[in-house]
Amino acid sequence: MQTKRYFLFIVIALFTTTLLGQNIRNKQFSLFSYELTISKDLVEELSELESFVDGIETYNDPGNEKLKAIFVHTLFYNLKENLQNELEMEILPVNTFMREIKYDDFGYPKSNIREALKKGFSRFYFKVEVEFESLTEKKREESPELFEDIDYNVTYPQINFHITVYNNQGVIPVAKWDGSSTAKYPLAINNYLLKGFDNTEMIIQTAEEQQTDNIYLILDRAIHNTIRDYYND
Repeated sequence: MQTKRYFLFIVIALFTTTLLGQNIRNKQFSLFSYELTISKDLVEELSELESFVDGIETYNDPGNEKLKAIFVHTLFYNLKENLQNELEMEILPVNTFMREIKYDDFGYPKSNIREALKKGFSRFYFKVEVEFESLTEKKREESPELFEDIDYNVTYPQINFHITVYNNQGVIPVAKWDGSSTAKYPLAINNYLLKGFDNTEMIIQTAEEQQTDNIYLILDRAIHNTIRDYYND
């Protein structure tokens, strides 16, 4: 009897996953809001790299948020690429609404679902919220042993993704996907910490190769955890 129940559960789970895939596969998605927030603690920790950050060439940089400028595009386009490749979503260009809605200084939509429904023609709409924070002090209190024998400045960053999905039928969300990732250990504050955001290629190696952790690798894990949440929705 237990075997039959287990088999039935597997069948239902597979059917649900397949059904979700069919619902969004090859369907057009329009981004109507993208917000990235960086905690004050993390900004202060990374201020040690100010001269390095200032030397990184950025796109659509308003000039007064250089740290945000080096993160905002890479975060979104890595997320977009993975969503399209793994979930087979068709995500329209960020300027798809043209002049019909407001955009922020970096060129991303800054609107709400009601306005998106009025101005857009997609099957689905979504907003992305990213929280970029430091857990350094919290980790020092919880696990002081992690910081033993460290005589250099470190940070313990975490990236949180929140994606809210709507369809073209109304303002009630039809799905919410969340994903987070934290540094594996205290990270030294040096130029390598930002590799992948400094217009250099960051090659992601296999877990067995024990690659030195940095913010780009945290980003990659956070995105994949967000996609995993899709299958749990």
